[in-house]
Amino acid sequence: MKTIYLLSTVAFVALLSSCKNSSKEEVVIAPVVVEAPLETITKECFQAIIEKDTITLTVDINSINEFTGELDYSYAQKDKSFGTILGNVKGDTIYADYKFQSEGKTSIKEVAFLKKDATTLIEGYGPTVEMNGKVAFKDKSKIKYDGNVVYNKIDCKE
Repeated sequence: MKTIYLLSTVAFVALLSSCKNSSKEEVVIAPVVVEAPLETITKECFQAIIEKDTITLTVDINSINEFTGELDYSYAQKDKSFGTILGNVKGDTIYADYKFQSEGKTSIKEVAFLKKDATTLIEGYGPTVEMNGKVAFKDKSKIKYDGNVVYNKIDCKE
């Protein structure tokens, strides 16, 4: 019985090895080229006029709700402040750091805007604290958007 088992095993192995295809074929898989989606940037400009004071906000918002821009406070009776803004859009609210020059000094201040509709932003205000060289909101949940400074969409200057 052992002999039959041994002979059948040898025959089976011989049969398998004779059926094996000895030619090696290389399979080449072409690399898949995926182009990154083009980042879409929307440029928007807003302006608030309060008596003789004018505030202009220009922002470039990308497709992942990050934005950069410029914020210019032109006061009739005070020194002007002008600088750059960098932040994120979270729902209908914009939070940003405003790095500006005023009275010959560079400062950083956190700002917030509520998007009331497609053409109107309302600047928020609330208790602030200075930390790490930046003035920031003490508690973002206590920011008030009561319409003191309302920005209306304007045509951007080229």
